[in-house]
This record gives sequence, C-alpha cells and structure tokens, in this order.
Amino acid sequence: MKLNKILIGALVAAMTLSSCDDALEKGPFDSIDAGTAFETVADFENATRGLYNGFTGNDGPSGTEYFGGGIYIAPDVASDNLIVNQSGRQTRKVLFDWNHDASSSGFTLYADAYNVINRANKILENIDNLNDGDFKNKTKAQALAARAIAHFDLARTYAKIPSQGADANASMGVVYANSSDPFLLPARETVAENYTHIIADLEEAKSLATADVSTLNVFSLNTINGFLSRVYLYNGENQKAVDAANAVTTGVAPRAEFANIWKDASDAGVIAKFLITDIDNVDIGTEYSQTSSQGTRSEYVVDLDFYNLFEDEDIRKAAYIFTGSFAGNNYNHVGKYLGKTGQVNGIVDSKILRAGEVVLNKAEALYNLGNEAEALNALNSLRQNRYDGFTPGTETGTALLDAIRLERRLELAFEGHRFYDLKRWGLSINRSDNGDQADGSGIPAVNKVLDAGSFKFQLAIPQGAINANSNMVQNPGY
Repeated sequence: MKLNKILIGALVAAMTLSSCDDALEKGPFDSIDAGTAFETVADFENATRGLYNGFTGNDGPSGTEYFGGGIYIAPDVASDNLIVNQSGRQTRKVLFDWNHDASSSGFTLYADAYNVINRANKILENIDNLNDGDFKNKTKAQALAARAIAHFDLARTYAKIPSQGADANASMGVVYANSSDPFLLPARETVAENYTHIIADLEEAKSLATADVSTLNVFSLNTINGFLSRVYLYNGENQKAVDAANAVTTGVAPRAEFANIWKDASDAGVIAKFLITDIDNVDIGTEYSQTSSQGTRSEYVVDLDFYNLFEDEDIRKAAYIFTGSFAGNNYNHVGKYLGKTGQVNGIVDSKILRAGEVVLNKAEALYNLGNEAEALNALNSLRQNRYDGFTPGTETGTALLDAIRLERRLELAFEGHRFYDLKRWGLSINRSDNGDQADGSGIPAVNKVLDAGSFKFQLAIPQGAINANSNMVQNPGY
C-alpha cells in the first residue's frame, strides 16, 4: 500500500477539521530533502526524533491532537465518563453529541497518525543505508513499532474492532500504508488484514528491540510487549495477550507512589511516555481545563455517577479528580493533567502505556480463556495497590468479568480507553441523567444512548481524504 495520497488527504482534512528526550527533542526532519536525509547515523537519529515528535509535537497537521492531548480526551468525550461543562469552551461538542461526520469530527486523529506513519516509512525505506548492528536494529524496531501503533489507533477509530461483532473482521479497515510512494491511490483493507499487518510489524519490532527499560521515551522491548498485549486482546487472541503481558517487566505502581505519577514526580508503573517540557508548546492538560484567577474552567467534567464509582479508599479518586468552583458553581474536574509538581499549566509528560493497563489486559484475556482463578489473581494484584486496606476479592463468573471491566474503567479513566472498550465489548453507551455540576445539578447531556450497533462507533473518514483519493470509500452511514 502506498501513502502520499493518504497523507495529502489527511493534511486537507486537518485544515478543515482542526479542533482546538533524548528521543523527543524537536528535529527539523520534515524540512530535510528525503534524498539526502538518510546517509549517516546522525541522519537517522534526527529522523527518529522527528518520528517521535510526530506523536506529540505541534509540527503535525493538527498540532497536538495525537499523544499531545487529543487521544486522552476525545474517546472519553464520546463515551460516558464525562459531561460537557456549560461554562467551558464547548470544544469537541460535535463528538460529545454524536453529531460527528466527514466534515466535522471533534477528533482529527486521521491526519496526525498518517503523518507519523509517513515518517516511519521514510526511515524503513532507507534503513539499509545503515551498517548491520545494534543501532540499525534499534532504529528499525522503533519505526516498525511507531507504524504499527499509529495504524492500530486509526483502525480502532475509523473501523470496527475484531471483537465488536461477527462481521467485524470482513468489514472495511483502514489503508495500511507501508510506503511513502507518492503516486498510487490505495484502497482500504479489511479489519482482519489491518490487524495481521499491525501484529506483523510489532512482532518484527519485538525481534529487533533492545531490552533496556531505563529509557521510557523510546519504544523498547518492554513497550512493544505492552502494546502487543493490547492489540492481541482487541484481536481476540487471548493466550497471546497473556503471553505478551507476562513478558512486560514493569510492575504496577504501588499505592504510595501513584498520585506522583501524574505530577511527573514518579515513573512508577510507567512503561512508556513522551517527555514534554515547557518549551515544547504541548500542554496536554488544557484539553481538559484551564486555570485562571477565577478558578478552573473545564471543557468536560466528571459525570456524578462515574465519580461515585470511585470509593474513598481508592487512591485514584484524589489522584484523578478534584472538586472546585468556577463562575459560582462547583464541578468535579479532571485533575490528572494539571501539571508537574507545583504547577497548574497543563504541561506533563505523555504517559502512553502503563503496567496497570497491561495487568488488566491479562486479567480480561485470562477470563476469556476460562481461567478465572488466574484472572482474579491478576485483578487483585492491581486492586491491592489502589485501595487502602484492600481485602482480596473472590468474584467468579459474570461478577468477575464485571469487576475486571469496572477496574479497567477506573484505572484508565481520562486516558482515552473508555470509548474503545465499550466498542470492542459490543456494548451501548448509556449516559446518566446528571447535569454538569458536582452535585449532579445543571444541564445534562442531550443525547444519552448510543446503541451498540450504531455506525457512529466508526468515525467518518475525513472528507479531505475522500477527495484526495478516488479509491477511498466512506464508512457506511455517513
């Protein structure tokens, strides 16, 4: 499959849909002539910096829409964890109301993900300019992993997820772009083909990657195994999901350190993250709220029913949420991305993978395999690090599955998982009747139910991408 027409379409889409490290220093990768950019080790180091910058930086088509902020809020906006704050700026309201279409989506991931893919492909196309050895292997592994992760995020957003229904694998996936050739017009693959390619790239990356886990801001073997646990779970390959999770060496963050993760005062339980500094012009937290002399003004606040699911003994309640006033009203604000220790500027590192998720991937996969005892052990290993005075649970059957899903919702809240989890489980989105204020008063959501079979679970391919590629087909319903 060829890329450039996809990227052109993505760039056009970005202009029409825009919503508001060592390895991650800014690099002028896209301004370098591709014909001379890949001749030396330094060239590939620069290209790799540009690759990572594409995930978070403001030099992409949509600014910081990907791991610079958008992916942490848009999937929660579209689900049931949040409610739009009537005192906020009303950004992404089209997505919250499920009125998204090809011309207005509220989540312009498409352009940024294909931008990352294009950068990865340029590295891979020139990789043999390097001498065989550790540097070549590490560089290739990072490019393959980046390409796979970006395609995975595209596939789960703009296509069905394999476990979503019996027809999912044969339905339209996305274009899997493995070349930067500017002349061909690629068609969409099936979902099954997408996941075959995603897994193949990740498995090849795994065979080449370094085992070093001391540097969290590169795609190490640990990171690749963590993402494989996620992808295999989505693909219904439960034993492989367990095996990949077992290969991850990072343990779950202990309760005593958990709150400091979100202030960048601890990396406990963090498998991979992108470093964000004050000069990067990337402020993840502003996606959720802005702080001023009047208090915290949030774009979206925590729905009261969801807030009440957090027990007082749960460290995540205080680490994730705080109640504060703005314009005379109290709101349950998302505090997860307020800033580093002592700061409220929204500038924090972008945590893209944590051990908490990997353990939950393992627990769910074990349950799906019928191994309830080990699934419960995995679940309890997380819960004992979250609840003060925790007594190990003894759930079985449906109660165990419900407990795994509840902990997944609590642990990964506001990290961009909820919409995809409901989608892959084949469940409807059911919002409460609460309003936006802390006590449940205020204005509730207008649209409260998105049926499991709705075409709206697959976002529309942006119109710019359709216009740029005569072989591109729009998702049904749009």
